[in-house]
Amino acid sequence: MAKRRLTSRQKRQRTKKIRNWVILALAVLALTSAAMAPELRAYLNAKIRRGVQAFADLRAQEIEVTLPERRIYALQLGVFDNGESAESERKRLAAMGVPCVVWQDAQMRLMADAATSRETLLGETAGQTSFVTEETLTRVDMRLSAGRSDGNDAARLLHLPDEALSRLESGEALADVLADVRAQARRGVSAHPENTLYTQLAQSLVNWCALIEKTPDGDKPYARATMALLCRELRRALANQ
Repeated sequence: MAKRRLTSRQKRQRTKKIRNWVILALAVLALTSAAMAPELRAYLNAKIRRGVQAFADLRAQEIEVTLPERRIYALQLGVFDNGESAESERKRLAAMGVPCVVWQDAQMRLMADAATSRETLLGETAGQTSFVTEETLTRVDMRLSAGRSDGNDAARLLHLPDEALSRLESGEALADVLADVRAQARRGVSAHPENTLYTQLAQSLVNWCALIEKTPDGDKPYARATMALLCRELRRALANQ
């Protein structure tokens, strides 16, 4: 028999019932322990404290999450007025061994590398004309309303793109970064299906891992350019929530 998906209202009602049951059970334990021997009373009181802590995880809490402002430098190989031209040039460069990603604004820009430090840029341009652009990713402050464990999971996932970009700028092996990002993202894909943005972010990170693995020689500059784009688009999506 297929498992029936609960609505948000039904979930709240179920949580309320569980909360009321826990409160009643803890109250009974507390009253009962008063008539017990000291050793047994101490044992029950410890159980009560653990029950209260477990119950705290059922309650919705507000968790503050901040994605800080970041200065991004990117190696740009071309600017186009339409997506068709940008895609055609992207394919041409890829055939030459120069993978690029399209950053979309008023125009389409082809980026071969991106980092928070200009000195980090290493993208191979195969003799193509290029120059370094600068862009500031705006700070985003938000409050997450969720159970403690769910809120912490969401906060970790929201910070994951920024953390991955920083790791890609270090000397850490690309394979290690991919393994960690994939593991966390896969857990997130099905963790909170009711939250579209959370699920989409997790799936985007899974897709990013698959994309980089298909890139010849696991190109690290391309990995940075695509992850920086994800950091950029995530902030835009959150700002519009």
